[in-house]
Amino acid sequence: MTDNNDLRLESSPHPQVLGIRRNPPSTPSSEFSVVTKRPKYNTTASGSRNRPRRCDFDDTTQAILNAAIREYRAIICTREPFPDTETSRKLSAVAWVNACTARSAQVQLSEDIARMVMARASEVRGRLKTIARSIVSNVYGVSKLNEDGDNREAIRNLLTRGNFLYRDFEKRTGYLLTPAISDIVNKMWFEDKEDDGIVFSKCFTSDGGGIPPQTIALVCTVIENCLDEYQGGAFSEIPFTRSMYRARYEARLEYFEDFSKKTRQASIIPRLCQRILKLARKHAKADAEPITQKILIEDAEVEAATKEWEDIVFSDEE
Repeated sequence: MTDNNDLRLESSPHPQVLGIRRNPPSTPSSEFSVVTKRPKYNTTASGSRNRPRRCDFDDTTQAILNAAIREYRAIICTREPFPDTETSRKLSAVAWVNACTARSAQVQLSEDIARMVMARASEVRGRLKTIARSIVSNVYGVSKLNEDGDNREAIRNLLTRGNFLYRDFEKRTGYLLTPAISDIVNKMWFEDKEDDGIVFSKCFTSDGGGIPPQTIALVCTVIENCLDEYQGGAFSEIPFTRSMYRARYEARLEYFEDFSKKTRQASIIPRLCQRILKLARKHAKADAEPITQKILIEDAEVEAATKEWEDIVFSDEE
């Protein structure tokens, strides 16, 4: 499989096509693939084509599509969670090429398939928001409304100067150590050994050996989104969309980069990322040693078995 961290592939043209080749080139590119056969699209009464579904494709393409979608979600969460169309297409091409390479197959990334992969960006943000909402409610107590149902003062205090990032947000101690960050990371990507954080460990491990800062910035941004929903006092849903939160995510990531430079000697951000990844892998039991027990051989057992087998003769029918 190609390195998940290499996101420099160019987006492919999208020819209409034609078959599947085995034995792909040793250095795959996003241009080497196309649909194995034309999908059997359903049509409406007027004859217009509906959007393709996974079942419209042959088994090989479906398997590649499923794998590409899963890796695309991992790439989105660790590299660019709010991609524009061009970036999304490039990232979907990376995931598609990796999925094809893992199966020693070449299948073109058609326009329809690319759209199906790219659509998962908003889907994965929606799932992250669902997970974060309950955790934010528990950690910050925002669901425990006052008798008049007004949380405005509490939310204002949490959002002021990034107080929600502190372990003790009232005393402003334990900066970046709020349990909400680790809880969301664990629940979203590290539930067990088969979760995305383990399966795509290259994506979820930065050069410094920790969770990518992009992922931390994304988690902090979704926490902020959940808190924003209570700014009016009572709960009011605010979608976690690219148009509304991309700028905040980028500002948060830029802040982390600047903060990391200014605290280089203390290595705060790298240590934070390493700590979160360590806790996440522990939560997933990814580093747990398998239970083994040596079976002892007793001398008496060896002697008895040897004598017994000396007298055993098997017939041809046995």
